[in-house]
Amino acid sequence: MEPPAVDSPTAHDAIAILQRYLGVKVRSVRRFPTGLHNHVYDVRTVDGQAVVVRMNRPGEGAHFAAAASWYHLLAPRGVPLPRLLRAEPWPDDDGLPFMIMERLPGRDLDLEYQRLSRTQKRVLAAELVRIQRTVGALPLGPGFGYAGSYDDPSLHPTWLGVLRADLERSRTRIAAVGAVSPDHVDRVAAKLPAYATYFAAVEPRPFLDDTTTKNVLVHEGRLSGIVDVDAVCFGDALLTPALTQMALLSRGYDTEYVDDWCAELGLGAEHRTILTLYTALFCVNFLGELGHRFNQGRSKPVDVDRVSHLLDVLKTLLARC
Repeated sequence: MEPPAVDSPTAHDAIAILQRYLGVKVRSVRRFPTGLHNHVYDVRTVDGQAVVVRMNRPGEGAHFAAAASWYHLLAPRGVPLPRLLRAEPWPDDDGLPFMIMERLPGRDLDLEYQRLSRTQKRVLAAELVRIQRTVGALPLGPGFGYAGSYDDPSLHPTWLGVLRADLERSRTRIAAVGAVSPDHVDRVAAKLPAYATYFAAVEPRPFLDDTTTKNVLVHEGRLSGIVDVDAVCFGDALLTPALTQMALLSRGYDTEYVDDWCAELGLGAEHRTILTLYTALFCVNFLGELGHRFNQGRSKPVDVDRVSHLLDVLKTLLARC
């Protein structure tokens, strides 16, 4: 049995932060079950406020510093983000880094997807395309990849380098657990050289990489807002509908929403093939997440049926690119 993570934030920490920094008393607090890194709590205060408290362990505030920076850049441009109430990535008392944000109505798209009509999916896809075009109008990045800021030193010189780094991360995670063979990563990597010309032409244009079936809040069938923008990616914005497609496929859902997204973008055959390849890249990414604890108290046992399903999805995707 794995021990709980050291200094993991708790509901008591969320209450203490709200009392200290906003001077409010808490009526109820509940942890969101999703997420890989941060500890996120849904809070109702005695005076009727609905807020979200995001926390991490001491010294782990870099994501929050980046999120606050991107918030101040994106919100004035019309990207529908929740109002930022307080951010302390590096508290003076060396305590838990945190962000306090407005709680938007609604739930993650993943939880609402099967309730949406085809028209609602089409409208939502159009709104996400509009948001991504707004982000894409920002200046080009100095490099490629996931960035906490425009001067992030972790950026890659090429887009292909970002894709290869992602595959290597999946390989490392898969090897650490041993539930599936790392050879599945090689099957995706072997497809990349055929599209080298396409990758070389990609510009380091900014886009929101994680506005997928998570972080896109839907309320009464419509977009409520975008949450958890801790980074912006510089590169090919097709990565986002690809991750969305993989999330839907992993759940056994239809992919009508991604079809609508592609139609809104006016994608031709080449771009649709690239999207399929990116989806395969995320499929091995999903395989790599199996058996890891991340920000949970302990890792979940590897579900053999889920492994079988993901391998079937990967086989189908690779046959199409």
